[in-house]
Amino acid sequence: MNLPELNEEIVKLVEQVSKSVVTIFSRQISMDEFLLPQAREGLGSGFAIEKGLFLTSYHVVRNSNAIRLMSRDQRDSEGEVVAFNPFNDLALVRAKVDLPPLRLSENVKIGELALAVGSPLGLDSTTLGVISGVGRTIMTPGGNPLYVIQTDAAINPGNSGGPLVNVRGEALGVVTAMIPYAQGIGFAIPSQLVRGFVNNVRKFGRYMRPFLGVVILKVNKSMAAYYNLPRDEGLLVAKVYQGSPAARVGLRPGDVIEEVDGKAVKDPMELQVILEEKGPGENVSLKVARPSRPLEVPITIGGYEVAEGMYYQ
Repeated sequence: MNLPELNEEIVKLVEQVSKSVVTIFSRQISMDEFLLPQAREGLGSGFAIEKGLFLTSYHVVRNSNAIRLMSRDQRDSEGEVVAFNPFNDLALVRAKVDLPPLRLSENVKIGELALAVGSPLGLDSTTLGVISGVGRTIMTPGGNPLYVIQTDAAINPGNSGGPLVNVRGEALGVVTAMIPYAQGIGFAIPSQLVRGFVNNVRKFGRYMRPFLGVVILKVNKSMAAYYNLPRDEGLLVAKVYQGSPAARVGLRPGDVIEEVDGKAVKDPMELQVILEEKGPGENVSLKVARPSRPLEVPITIGGYEVAEGMYYQ
């Protein structure tokens, strides 16, 4: 394919994806120190995943008293937040706007082309780049981990909540943040976590946060050698919370989780994806390496309903 043909294909792709993207206007009413009401306007993007249901970033609609969605062809509707996951900066909004849904991608690879598509103020906003990192972890302003994919596609103001798509028009993730002082690096919540969130809401009617009750670290060869760990890949259990599902089955600091239900886990996001897909109340089997002996540990996933302002602890 020559350059003019490639350019034409990208133009067609953007035209197709933009039909699924909306501008999201939000208003938050809060009280100041004198108990006087203060209004703050929010602006972001979102995209359809099924009839009348839209994905966006949680920070775009957080604590909103009123939400409106506007499509590219100027159709607008009031919106209602039906579920949110502040830990992964995701939210689902229902509205009476019927747009073609975007399909979530199955995987993402470093080096593939990516387009960040948004609709700030109802205006088209598209940037092109490549996926420059997967399985990255950034820290939120509150000091909490956020699992992301990284791209050098410029993230413009108002693009938060919009899709990051591949050349097939599939959503690789939901645009979530940018670091303006880091030469335009942008981030998106990967489609695996997005799919887990959506399936969780479909199953429970709201988002139920799954957890095991452990603090884990990614194991590498240097860490394994320094701490004399039984394995040089997997997830090191650094802390076990008292009374948690992990504590009840006897997990302890120093254990290395190698597999979950027969699937190898090499970084914390892989474990979180499995937990999101399963959901609270489901059983999983952990293959655990311990200095004394390997273990097969059955465990029931814990869970709780999240509330506004709640973050990962």
